[in-house]
Amino acid sequence: MGIGMFIDGAYLLKTFKEHIDYGKLRQYIETTVGDTIDEGYFFNADTDPPKAEKLHNALTLPPPRGPGLRLKIYWLQKKPLFWPKQLGGQPVVHPENPEIHYELTTQKAVDVGLVYHMVRSYHKRKWTKLVLVAGDGDFHEPVQNLVETENVDLYLIGALRNISDELRPYARNIFEIDQEPLHSRLRLYN
Repeated sequence: MGIGMFIDGAYLLKTFKEHIDYGKLRQYIETTVGDTIDEGYFFNADTDPPKAEKLHNALTLPPPRGPGLRLKIYWLQKKPLFWPKQLGGQPVVHPENPEIHYELTTQKAVDVGLVYHMVRSYHKRKWTKLVLVAGDGDFHEPVQNLVETENVDLYLIGALRNISDELRPYARNIFEIDQEPLHSRLRLYN
């Protein structure tokens, strides 16, 4: 019995686009799904450590003061951008200040970490319901295994426009966090 909850922080931020009350999110999940969150994790890459510290501290507070999540913070990789060789192969620079070279910043290992901890948590805790706040089709195989082989009920939280077609068929329900009334209910500054 119980719920395993796994949140891709970057996905949630992209989908919700405002500050979310994670305590209310936990309450909503437990009330709607009709069970208690046994283990909950929040996965992200540290884009601004001083700014993120306040959020991270709030996320780890146990209920009723907070959502009681375990944090898994990964790293960012920066890679300088260059024009393709057929266009000269030069660095991509700011149009008005050629001293500013553009970089591509990507988070690394978040999806792999989420899958690892999700599967590990299930095998240790045997929760029967999975709440996944993510939409990436890369989660298809482990989700399919949990639903079809282990009889876990899947609940997705996100926006229909960015939940993969590969995940949707396995969900008992999709909670559209970008739609009303759920969006207003979970906004931090109600």
